[in-house]
Amino acid sequence: MWLILWILIELITVSIIHSSLIDYRLCQKINNCSKNLQPQDCPSGRYLDVNMGSGKCCHGCKSGYEWGSSGCSRTVSRRFCAPGLVCDQDSYCILKRNSCLHTMHLDNMIGWKPSCEIDGSYSAKQCRGDNRTGRCFCYSETGEKIFGWDWWKDSDKMSCACSRQRFYAEMNGRIDVTLHCLDNGNYERLQCDSGICWCADEITGYIEIETVAVPDSLWTFLPCYNSSEHGDQYLRKCESAAQAQRQVQMKLINRGAINAVPNQIRCNYDGTYAEIIIENPFAFCQMPDGTKLSYATPSRLAADMNCNCARDDRAFKKAGISFNLRCKDNGNYEPTQEQNGRIFCVDRDGFAVSSFMAPSADIDCNQFIYYAQEDLFMDY
Repeated sequence: MWLILWILIELITVSIIHSSLIDYRLCQKINNCSKNLQPQDCPSGRYLDVNMGSGKCCHGCKSGYEWGSSGCSRTVSRRFCAPGLVCDQDSYCILKRNSCLHTMHLDNMIGWKPSCEIDGSYSAKQCRGDNRTGRCFCYSETGEKIFGWDWWKDSDKMSCACSRQRFYAEMNGRIDVTLHCLDNGNYERLQCDSGICWCADEITGYIEIETVAVPDSLWTFLPCYNSSEHGDQYLRKCESAAQAQRQVQMKLINRGAINAVPNQIRCNYDGTYAEIIIENPFAFCQMPDGTKLSYATPSRLAADMNCNCARDDRAFKKAGISFNLRCKDNGNYEPTQEQNGRIFCVDRDGFAVSSFMAPSADIDCNQFIYYAQEDLFMDY
């Protein structure tokens, strides 16, 4: 019942948004608005305003107080800081940490800046590289890289909506989310969560037209169920193991044996195994099928481990694409890479963020990476 109510609310919301969108586009036509811009379309020193023109519906670029400028205000519009900045208590414009638009103000040395939405959130799909070997990744609204990626050439229908929904649910404290996402962050067609199962639209997750939601005990009667694909259990191998582990944990905790809680089994949003497995005293990289790789680090250092390089090596070879980058012992990318005797920097995803440089022992690759600029932020 709750799911049906939720779907009705969503449909009403979509209808309202659709009507508002029609009114907005009509306003743009009446006022001869030239085109819709994105924040990154504005030149340096100017920022996007979507409320320009007589109808307050045209996109345009306007100036604003720059990073480090004094005399700003949070209430007087002509003294506002540019988007991505916030006016602090001393009337200085400083970087706004939770806004994607803060990256527009960073030094031109930064090798890549993410795509941002008009409201300052991070775009769900962030694409890197070229059309043949380039890839697109899913991001949360606040800039966390989350589950889901695809080759750029195959990413036209990539929405990351499922990955975002799971991420937000877990951030809000849910530990029992069972939504299944595709590799690219979209929804799998068959979904079960909170005791209800339904056939979902891949892009939106909404229930398919002319189908009904059913209790999870009846999930095999759904038209999107396929016995050869889904088997007799909705949860996958990793999820079943994680669920069993949680039950053991609760029994141990209830008996007061808090310190005896085993290491957490972590699963991806598609039900496969996450990148890292802890087997004290070490943490190892593993593939989605649970195959353990040789890349490892002491378990106390697992927080700095992402295994991107270790997994990408396998993914590129599977796609028939040469992979020539070096991995660290823990499965991460080596920050400095070499080609024909010249050095260049890469980020956590293995993409070049600098031009070629002469070999040097003191190259700091963080200077080229937008998310490594923590020292530029100030509390406000």
